[in-house]
Amino acid sequence: MAFGRNPKPRSVEALIREGDKLRLGSDGKQSFEEAFYCYKKAAAKGDPHAMYLLGAMYEAGHGTNQSYKEAYKWYDRSALKEDKNGRAALGFLYEAGLGTKRSRPLAIENLETAAHAGSHRAMNNLGLIYLDRASKEFSDHAAVTFFQKGNMAKYPPSVANLARMYETGKGVVRNCSTAANLFRNAAKAGNLPAKVFLAEMMKYGIGIEAKQEAAHHLFLEAARWGDPIALAEINGEDVDMDVFVARPETDSNPKMQLNYGLMFLFGCRAPIAPATAFYLLESSAKAGNTDAMYVLGQAYELGIGTERSMFLAKKWYSWGAEKGNGPCAFSLGCIAEDAPKGGDVQAAIGWYRRSLECEQDADARSDALMSLGYLLAQGANPDSSPEEALALLKEAADLGHSEAQYFAGKMMLERGDRSGAARYLGMAAAQGDDRAKDILESQGL
Repeated sequence: MAFGRNPKPRSVEALIREGDKLRLGSDGKQSFEEAFYCYKKAAAKGDPHAMYLLGAMYEAGHGTNQSYKEAYKWYDRSALKEDKNGRAALGFLYEAGLGTKRSRPLAIENLETAAHAGSHRAMNNLGLIYLDRASKEFSDHAAVTFFQKGNMAKYPPSVANLARMYETGKGVVRNCSTAANLFRNAAKAGNLPAKVFLAEMMKYGIGIEAKQEAAHHLFLEAARWGDPIALAEINGEDVDMDVFVARPETDSNPKMQLNYGLMFLFGCRAPIAPATAFYLLESSAKAGNTDAMYVLGQAYELGIGTERSMFLAKKWYSWGAEKGNGPCAFSLGCIAEDAPKGGDVQAAIGWYRRSLECEQDADARSDALMSLGYLLAQGANPDSSPEEALALLKEAADLGHSEAQYFAGKMMLERGDRSGAARYLGMAAAQGDDRAKDILESQGL
């Protein structure tokens, strides 16, 4: 009777690599449960990074029941082995009093150790603690010091928080121009609060040229994520932007779960705590909040608070699109169009059409109209006519989409409609499109 050899024990590194693949769906298969098992085996071998990853799985409720007590246990073990990520995560639990008794001194001690070891998350969270005016540790100067360290590393939350210090003149000489530039940098990197604060400065021309339309577009973009400040702006309401939140409230309301999830994901009014953010966002999404589904799709697609995972991005977008969320359907169209090896244009067209069937703000609708109109104008669908393409582009243009204004104007010029072309190219030129300006000049329009 033949016996097979015992399988060779996998190394810690191999277990972590396998866990990462399973967690993110890198090889087309995604399973939090199997990833959890891999991390647990690696942690049992004494690896501090695996211990941290296992703690994060417990904190997020990925592959196991969510438990701050278990997360604390594994973060503590990781921190004892000098893992900076474990230290930073442990600092958050001490600050929030989750899984352990709240202790700001222990939070600061762990965060400072992690910050000195190079943890950008720890640097940002320390700055926020020192910015809390309700505590004896309050120090604008200390907050600026840690935000500056994060800014030097181009860490978006710290860049946004440093911008806020320059905007308000806390701990530094007030300089709104510097604040606007920092907000712009953080916004380009995907920081949602930075987009909102930049929009506020654009609206009133503080430190930057007043641009009402651009500000409105940024507010709408942030509102699509369910950002409470952007929503308040659009609805003409007031909201306090300077409240420090140490921990999320225990609340089963999907809207509140989304709000807290955003705060702990972006780290401008609350500490950076990605695992807790994803737990809250997923709880909101599972309760049917399609805005949370969209946020999760964006987070995984862009790598905000996590490594990028197109597998998980498409999962959340698909669920949102199924529930009637237009931006989710549009995002699936963009993914299909931009897929490797030329993309799937027909699938993209289908998703863009689906997006237009959903209720969404005018800004989001104009994106879908523009993308669909452009593909049809390129002859991507033989069943569609140039007239349909132009109608879509004109509708997007009338909603203020500058790219659509340019392409609609160019298309009308090619069809001999000079007055129509002049109108739409003029709209695009007014929004700063140099291509439109060149055509207007060369054609004498």
